[in-house]
Amino acid sequence: MMVRTLSAALVSLVLAFPALAQTRYISDDLYVFMHSGPSNQYRIVGTVNAGTQINQVDYNQETEYAKITLDNGREGWVEAKFLNRSPGLAAQLEQVKSQLEKSETALKQQREQIETASADRVQQIEVQQQQIEQLQASNDQLNERLQQVTEQNVQIQRELDTKDESVQMQWFINGAGVAAGGLILGLILPLIPRRKKRDNQWM
Repeated sequence: MMVRTLSAALVSLVLAFPALAQTRYISDDLYVFMHSGPSNQYRIVGTVNAGTQINQVDYNQETEYAKITLDNGREGWVEAKFLNRSPGLAAQLEQVKSQLEKSETALKQQREQIETASADRVQQIEVQQQQIEQLQASNDQLNERLQQVTEQNVQIQRELDTKDESVQMQWFINGAGVAAGGLILGLILPLIPRRKKRDNQWM
């Protein structure tokens, strides 16, 4: 009896594990379509922009789709390959900016200390000068990284804007096609002659 109880508890724990919400980020692929079910056969219920933080609450191993929820309460299924554990370029950009600000603050403090140092602290000044050079080198690297991330972020935003316009135009074309088809069908149907029924004749 005890063995059965432990086995049942273990099975329940294993089944419940995929349902635990896990923080993920949409990869830097402009945006991802969100479906109502765990495959692309289900209707599209929306899109999620690159870098968006989401919660993964379920996973379908057969289709490799993950169920996600957004901060605004929306939920749906996306391809799991588009989910990352690390933030996207937008979040990395903020991190680089923060590191750059800290580096510049430290550099400013070191320079102020050198300017107020007395002549009898020459050795200490030399050590501080070395620290400044190291901070300057680090600052240059951070500036270069900031420039790269900024350019990538701008490029992705441009591509996202272009994709949005393409999707809207496709929807407009599809709608116009349906309307034109209905109009043509409405004009043709009245022109088709109807077959008259033959009167039943007794032999």
